[in-house]
Amino acid sequence: MQDDAVEVAFCELCGTSVPIADLTIGSATRHQGKTIGACCLPSLRGTPPSPSLAAAPASLAANPARQNGETRLLPVAVVMLVAVAAATLFLDFRLTTAAGEAAQWRSELVQVRELIAADSQVLAALAVTMDAVPRRADLLDLGAKLAEASGAGATAQSDLQKQLDALKTDIASLAATQRSLAIDYRPLLEDLRQRQLRTLEAVSAVRAAPVVDSAPVVPTPSPESAPADASAPTLPPALLEQVKKLAAGEPATRFEGVDELLRSKDPLVLPSLLPMVKDADAFVRRLTVEGIGQWKRAEVVEALLTALADTDEYVRETAWRSLKEVTSQKIAFEATGTKDARARGVQRWQEWWDKNKATFGS
Repeated sequence: MQDDAVEVAFCELCGTSVPIADLTIGSATRHQGKTIGACCLPSLRGTPPSPSLAAAPASLAANPARQNGETRLLPVAVVMLVAVAAATLFLDFRLTTAAGEAAQWRSELVQVRELIAADSQVLAALAVTMDAVPRRADLLDLGAKLAEASGAGATAQSDLQKQLDALKTDIASLAATQRSLAIDYRPLLEDLRQRQLRTLEAVSAVRAAPVVDSAPVVPTPSPESAPADASAPTLPPALLEQVKKLAAGEPATRFEGVDELLRSKDPLVLPSLLPMVKDADAFVRRLTVEGIGQWKRAEVVEALLTALADTDEYVRETAWRSLKEVTSQKIAFEATGTKDARARGVQRWQEWWDKNKATFGS
């Protein structure tokens, strides 16, 4: 018959064999991989030895050498057990400390991650900002373009200055030409002023003269100063005197006569003024077409239409303005335009006048 195999362990303290059955019934134990037999376990726990160990002294007495060896191993076992316990406590303390340090490290790691995230946001914002900042190459290119534009501007300024100088020269030449062609009316105006002073003196003398007869004296006009219509009312003597000036040879005298008649605002002088629209002097014609615009009469419109074709552009311009004032129309006319453009303007005015002549002034 084959015997069953029995597993045997040895006590870590005294080296005594420890059957597996002792481990099963609890008389021996294992701690952290180390086996403590029934021989040493009661002394460690402070309990009396089990009955199975009661016979041990007899065997020890029979073997004194073994008894002495086991007696020497007991303190060593106690020291080893204390060391194991201390190591266990130390390891437990270290594990607890390590767990606390690990928790602290995790907290610090979270803070570091938050700081890194914040730094990442700052860096991203900085990158966006830096994208908007011009690079050195861009600045150099811009500087080159500015230098090129400055050079072009200097060239343009030089060309413009040359053109301005040429224009000044042309203006000076035109001014000299204008001065050479201009008519000096200052002597005429001074003569006109003197005539007005003499007229005022004569009028004052007439007013101061004594009245001989209370009946009004109607002067007999000379043939050259008589109005075209003999049945028309006779003008006052002062206005008749001004009408006589309209036939004078001096333009200044005619200018004076037209001016005085216009100042009177008497509609009776209109028949004498209308022929002056075709006077030989442009100043007389211009004064006439400007002044007769105060009377809204058909004959005035006819005279102003004639003046639109005048050879002097200032006379044409003044006649157009007087026409607009008399007729309240805004028909276009280019006084300084070409001959064809002026003709078209005159035609437009004439067409309007042909349609409205019959009802004008009614």
